[in-house]
Amino acid sequence: MHVLIFAPTLGVAEEMQAALDDAAGRYTVASAWPDVLAALKDDAPDLILIERTALAQLDPATLSDLAEPGRWPPLVLVDAPAASARDGVILTQRLAQAVFSFYQIGELCIDTRKKRVALGGRWVALPPLQYRLLLTLAKRAGEVVSYRELLRAVWGYEGDDNEARELLKVHVRQIRRRLRLDLEEHPYIRAVRGFGYMLTPPGED
Repeated sequence: MHVLIFAPTLGVAEEMQAALDDAAGRYTVASAWPDVLAALKDDAPDLILIERTALAQLDPATLSDLAEPGRWPPLVLVDAPAASARDGVILTQRLAQAVFSFYQIGELCIDTRKKRVALGGRWVALPPLQYRLLLTLAKRAGEVVSYRELLRAVWGYEGDDNEARELLKVHVRQIRRRLRLDLEEHPYIRAVRGFGYMLTPPGED
């Protein structure tokens, strides 16, 4: 995950990066708005952390642009005093799930901004129904989600257990095939007989 840190000085930006440590895969730091725009143009980040006082250097038009929905990657304001301590900053992986909606279960990743899924770094674009099914399971990773709940969440209607089970069986099989999920080495999607399905990383019972 690429995180862009925008702070009033490079020192503060680097302090924020140090607090986050290796919670993200890659960081870009910027202390001026033109540098932020250049970073967005060169290699768009997945998340932008803005130290609150950095907003003071922005003109009203830029602040108005920042409030425009859908134009930017997810923006999160951080206070510098809190940023100096690890426990004062929301770690990126948790922040991703809460704000940015990037789900990671073991080596399985779901990027909701680009509607794509990866296993071990290999990105795959699933058909919409299969993507929604996998995302529904990811949102409740580690829990058994019943056949009927999945039917309602993915297809949008109520049905009985038999109908839901047969429909889900087909799509789960296709997800496993597209992601090359080996039932022995990379099960991930576990069938819980008589109840539903559960998404868990390999080796976790």
